[in-house]
Amino acid sequence: MVSNRRMERRSANLQTVKLSNLTLIFSLINQMESVSRAELAQMAELSPTTVSSLVDELIAGGMVREVGMGETATSGRKPIMLEVDPAGGTVAAVELRRNGYCLELFDLKANRRVAMEEDVPDYSRMGENLIRGIRRALHRAGVPESKLFGISVGVPGVIDKTTGRVISSTILPIDEENPFFDELRDRFPDIKLRLGNESCFSAYMEKVQRKQIHSLVYVEINEGIGAGIVVNDHIFTGAFGNAGELGHVSVDLNGPRCKCGNRGCLELLANVPAIREKLAASSLGRTGDVSFEEARCALELGDAEVLSAIESICSLLASGINSMINILNPEAVIVGGEIIQLGDVFLHILKKKIDEISFKPGTQKVTVEFSAVKGNPVTQGGARYLLDRIFQDGGFVIG
Repeated sequence: MVSNRRMERRSANLQTVKLSNLTLIFSLINQMESVSRAELAQMAELSPTTVSSLVDELIAGGMVREVGMGETATSGRKPIMLEVDPAGGTVAAVELRRNGYCLELFDLKANRRVAMEEDVPDYSRMGENLIRGIRRALHRAGVPESKLFGISVGVPGVIDKTTGRVISSTILPIDEENPFFDELRDRFPDIKLRLGNESCFSAYMEKVQRKQIHSLVYVEINEGIGAGIVVNDHIFTGAFGNAGELGHVSVDLNGPRCKCGNRGCLELLANVPAIREKLAASSLGRTGDVSFEEARCALELGDAEVLSAIESICSLLASGINSMINILNPEAVIVGGEIIQLGDVFLHILKKKIDEISFKPGTQKVTVEFSAVKGNPVTQGGARYLLDRIFQDGGFVIG
């Protein structure tokens, strides 16, 4: 009996070591883009026989492929080069919206395979709708469910990372009684799942595009205002998952009451609807509905009333953003969302307002710039986050 237990423990330990080595080899192949078995053995400090066996398993499982001969400094046999096969697996990335969701599938090289949107008027049925949508997307892409390695869900709201539920959202009709993520976990129990604030996934995507930057704050200004934080290349969510609630920082203690219960929240005073209201009271409002394109043109032409309206908004935004800069000391602040349609004059005013109130302990300054991500940063960032976890931690199924 004791002998059997020892054998079981030894077998489990060997399997753990094998999975760890398999993940290491898979990660190295991904990092190097194209690499030989001999180079892998040297980098992983494993025997050539072990590496060859692991590579053969990854090839048989469709995770890795051979891509021809490499160069050699000697007259010996040229090595066969390896790379990750993009079609070897997929991840699903979701962005929850006011009345539905956007869902995209990405392959192992973060190439988008499928994109779809669906209205869900009844949020109490979001779980079943997401499950059905994921199955439909897999079918459309011709990918078996066994090759689904992860699902990310980005939400504009406060998330309890202990329970994995959305506590509240000022944008979505959802609260902690909604079990949609539990339903996803029950339906897909063996893959990586991540529920996160949408600004966090957007911040992660900004980090991916800016390889030289390792700590940044992404400020998203839409109907809501949120912030995603990346510290040392990792998403930072705080002890309970609520870090980055920039929209609910009070910038006017005597201001109007927000849905969150606080007064004078930045989100209430400087979100997109508040900006439109300010612009409607300017010279632009005399022509009817105000578009941000019109406002951008007016700013570029130096319209005094529009400039005044935007300066007042930028003062509020600068107050909130500068607080985050003082606390987190990031390398960069990236501004994204619908607000970027206001263009470079808006960004110049915002940077000026931040500079006027910023703490100046040295010569280094935080970079403030617009997002450069093309497409949906929430789904792209969620997908890249999942893929990085898969490459680093495993979580894929061979076969």
